[in-house]
Amino acid sequence: MLILKKLNPKKDITQKYVNWMNDKSVHPFSVQRFKKHTAKDIKKYVNEINKSNNIFLYGIFVREKKILNHVGNIKLGPIHKFYRTSHISYFIGEKKYLNKGITTLAIKKIIKIAKNKKVKKLKAGMVQINYGSVRVVKKNGFKKEATLVQEEQHGNKRYNSYIFAKLL
Repeated sequence: MLILKKLNPKKDITQKYVNWMNDKSVHPFSVQRFKKHTAKDIKKYVNEINKSNNIFLYGIFVREKKILNHVGNIKLGPIHKFYRTSHISYFIGEKKYLNKGITTLAIKKIIKIAKNKKVKKLKAGMVQINYGSVRVVKKNGFKKEATLVQEEQHGNKRYNSYIFAKLL
């Protein structure tokens, strides 16, 4: 069973979480790979997001037996006040949960949350070589709306970025 819940900085920001944030293989396409994260910095960020009224960060938790395992995160926001559009971003930190449909289910749940918050359009951006992310948004009915030519650099090569969107 998959559950999305707001992160509790005191309970959910563990050393395991800090390790995810500093693991370049967890974030090979994210700007997070350029930063060095500490528990203090992450707790501050989560506290700030938890106070926001237009950005919502959820932990992705998988219940196995009677244990709730934090396996990644998904974020909705910011929600544009007038246009009612928003972005989503996500990652799975626990590698044993990759390619298990967890992100697909988390996006399905965040779509429901977005609808409840009166969001009319969701967007997700990714570099073209992030094949898993392209696949998961397509599974959730997102359509490619834009290609940003040579937007990102990975290694010595430049790649296009895509913006996918879904009307709610």
